[in-house]
Amino acid sequence: MLACLSMSHENPPERAQIPEVGSCEEKNRLRDEFLKTIRELNALLSQQTRAVIEGDPDFSRFDVLLHVAHERKEMAKYAWITHVESHHCEEG
Repeated sequence: MLACLSMSHENPPERAQIPEVGSCEEKNRLRDEFLKTIRELNALLSQQTRAVIEGDPDFSRFDVLLHVAHERKEMAKYAWITHVESHHCEEG
């Protein structure tokens, strides 16, 4: 029995390597940019909503700003998605 115990110390079983969990800085930057554009769009929507509630007859002045903000949001979203898909950094 002692012979078996001494053998196990001489040749320890190999341990599986645990992969390091990393984080893609560019993915995070692009995600943060996307979130920023969402916040900007939401702020404009809130301002237009407030204008409508307050009876502002010029509430449509937000339409062009909303259009531009929506385009920026879409560009940021697809930049993030494209990066994640092309660099395979979905997790982390």
